[in-house]
Amino acid sequence: MASGPAEYVVVGGGLAGCVIASRLSQQGKDVILLEAGPDPSNNPATATFLTGVSLAGGDLDYSYTTEPVLCTDKRTHRLIAGKALGGGTVLNYGGWLRGDAADYDEWAELVGDERWSYQGLKPWFVKSEKFHDPNADPQEHGFDGPVYVTSIAAAQDGQRKYPLRETVKKAWAELEVQHNVDRKNGASEGLNEMHENCDSEGKRQPSNVVYPLSKAKVLTNTLVHKVIFDGTGKAAGVLLVDGSVIIATKEVILSAGAHQTPKILMLSGIGPSPELANHGIPVVYESKHVGRNLHDHFALHLAWRLRDPSRGYALGSPGFSNPAFFKCFPWDWVANQTVPKGALPKMIDEEPKPGWEKRSAFEVLTAYIIPGIRGIPTDGSHISTSTMLLLPTSRGVITLRSSSPTDPPRIYPNYLTTQQDRETLIYATRRTLKAMLGTENLGAIVECESPPDKAPEKAYSSFTPLTLDSSHGDIDTRLRETGEPHQHSGGTAAMGKVVDGEGRVFGVTGLRVADASIIPVPLGGHPQASLYAMAEQIASMILADS
Repeated sequence: MASGPAEYVVVGGGLAGCVIASRLSQQGKDVILLEAGPDPSNNPATATFLTGVSLAGGDLDYSYTTEPVLCTDKRTHRLIAGKALGGGTVLNYGGWLRGDAADYDEWAELVGDERWSYQGLKPWFVKSEKFHDPNADPQEHGFDGPVYVTSIAAAQDGQRKYPLRETVKKAWAELEVQHNVDRKNGASEGLNEMHENCDSEGKRQPSNVVYPLSKAKVLTNTLVHKVIFDGTGKAAGVLLVDGSVIIATKEVILSAGAHQTPKILMLSGIGPSPELANHGIPVVYESKHVGRNLHDHFALHLAWRLRDPSRGYALGSPGFSNPAFFKCFPWDWVANQTVPKGALPKMIDEEPKPGWEKRSAFEVLTAYIIPGIRGIPTDGSHISTSTMLLLPTSRGVITLRSSSPTDPPRIYPNYLTTQQDRETLIYATRRTLKAMLGTENLGAIVECESPPDKAPEKAYSSFTPLTLDSSHGDIDTRLRETGEPHQHSGGTAAMGKVVDGEGRVFGVTGLRVADASIIPVPLGGHPQASLYAMAEQIASMILADS
């Protein structure tokens, strides 16, 4: 049974899909938006970021399990991905930080298109934002966009200043990491205050709410099998899992995310021919890079025992009682840092790119909560850090599990495959240890690092606490056995390899991709700020073509 037709069929109602569907339909275009999951509007747990923690692994989460990863002690990893209208914006913690200008400039240089440089993307960053500070630079921030963005210090009328805010700031200053107040010209190095896309009441702003969909036809709980093509190689619509067909007269736009988009492309006959042949899928166009180039931020989460938990420094302590502290995720500072030339040992595989030592290679985020570190209680006795690799050089692969559209893809993330990634995170962990244990400001507050419990299958042994004197091997072992992805996947339908500079899929017509899968290189920061800007620009390109 066929339905439609619509001019545009958007597959995936996550962050980018909602932006595309909203912008097109608001301009009078006929749009059908298809989302595999439900509309979560009536789920109270989606209202705030702290209650949203309970959603991971539930009905609104694809909750993928990776294949075992050799360099993380052959562990599998759980990947959180929104399966709901709004996608990841109903599951994430609301972090809103752009990458460094150099990250976007690398993207633009790689694809030969300045529209994806920092300057090229800046109008779209501005368009998406409703920035909290009316005195901010209008060249850098927007004030009329759909997404309200606030700093932590300004949130809840300035009431959300955590007790250790100034202490953490001064500790990083001891290590010559200075406050980067306005990130002029897109420079991210230094101590950045976390920003969030919560509203003035501390409520979550899902993409399907802030980008109105009233003029689009939205179908939830609707699973797409594949894109169908006419005899000329033009995308003619999509086949649903229930056998229905939805016709697109102009374009099909895939916005299903970094894991589902390459899967749908391959099921549609666009991908590496050996992979398609393995599952009996006829080739529409051989695109050998579909599913390749998977990148993600990888991090080490550490728990820090407080000398005096009664001071109310962390969630769970009776003294941590300011109502504003519970409105959103309890964090404030993000220290973006470079790795000085000569700080890493000589690489046995590939040396860092020229100029890499000037890039923000990692961040250290401080939180006043324990985000699921095994064996560490949320009782106010600990704070935590996330030491995250911003520019990983390891790359993974996504393949098909079968030709069935209901089977999840196989995900081989290959974390920490390169020596550069491992050595950068070891260096970054030493910087974290120095800040938490080796500065006057935090050394007076933090007693020690509290190691997590080992996995049940390794409960016969235990970790020793990391210290300023920990060996290279101690830190490397902790990374391999406890490091986790930060749920920032991208790159699996990369611009320049799978799609052109406007997201149009090579080898066919009428098919476009607009989601994290087209971003060809890792970007620093926290991805939703970049994804909103990317989706805004792709929407403008579609409208220009129409």
